[in-house]
Amino acid sequence: MIGKYDFFWNTMELCHWKKEGDDDKVLKPVIKNLSKLDDPIIFEFDDLMTELLYHLDTKKLAEQCRKADPQMCDDTFLYSRCVALINGPAYYEKVKQGKEKSVWNLEFESLLYVPQKAWALKHQSSVDEYPHISPLSFETGSNKAGWE
Repeated sequence: MIGKYDFFWNTMELCHWKKEGDDDKVLKPVIKNLSKLDDPIIFEFDDLMTELLYHLDTKKLAEQCRKADPQMCDDTFLYSRCVALINGPAYYEKVKQGKEKSVWNLEFESLLYVPQKAWALKHQSSVDEYPHISPLSFETGSNKAGWE
């Protein structure tokens, strides 16, 4: 059986880790691959990414982040949650369960812009013209149940 998030995880396996240190170069193969797909597939990738980030948006994980970084703000918590995704499903699950605390000292903001960049490349357009809005939000505090 294929899991709901397999398309996202399989696509992320295209990351070019030999370029580690330059997030845009790491993500370039992902963006290029997505740009060859139909718009609804790019939007699906966006929705899956947003949903995965949304599930990490919890009070418990934010408290872990604040312990690691007392200067934590909403953005640093979001960018650290991106690290959970960029490192694959096993790492993501460890973060989600609160068992991987090193994530809170890292960030990978560039992941947030992959769908827009892929769409813009496909359409030879500006990322500002990206026409899709995911039904969920990855912004910190948007998962109301996770913050109760």
